[in-house]
Amino acid sequence: MELDFLRVRDGGPEARSLVFAGLASRADPARRRPGRRRSAVPPPKRKAELELTLATVARAWNVSLRELEAPTRRRAPVAEARQVAMYLTHVIFGISLSEVGRLYGRDRTTAGHACQRIEDRRDDPAFDRLLDALALTLESGERSGCR
Repeated sequence: MELDFLRVRDGGPEARSLVFAGLASRADPARRRPGRRRSAVPPPKRKAELELTLATVARAWNVSLRELEAPTRRRAPVAEARQVAMYLTHVIFGISLSEVGRLYGRDRTTAGHACQRIEDRRDDPAFDRLLDALALTLESGERSGCR
């Protein structure tokens, strides 16, 4: 590579083309190692947990499942319900934030932000009781074989 650098510095256009040809071949997509692709379709167990959580939260917040699953932002109550669903999915089922983000069609940082916001709101006793009731419902659904 050092020789290539010297050729570019004091060589003509043909020397430059040799160096740039070498760089182009490294960036060639055909030469890339095959990476691990992550599927957008969750495994059956995760899908059941996700559906159970979404249905429970949608009923508690009186919003439609369609709005909760929407890929775009929604009204504040829908966004709050989605954040609660992400939080419960992470806390109750022990799913990583990266996977929670994938399940909800969001980024892991969005899932982390949602969990942090909901955790901060748990200081409110009424909100905390509501989350405890939802968690109990999800845990009982998990134990009863709704997976």
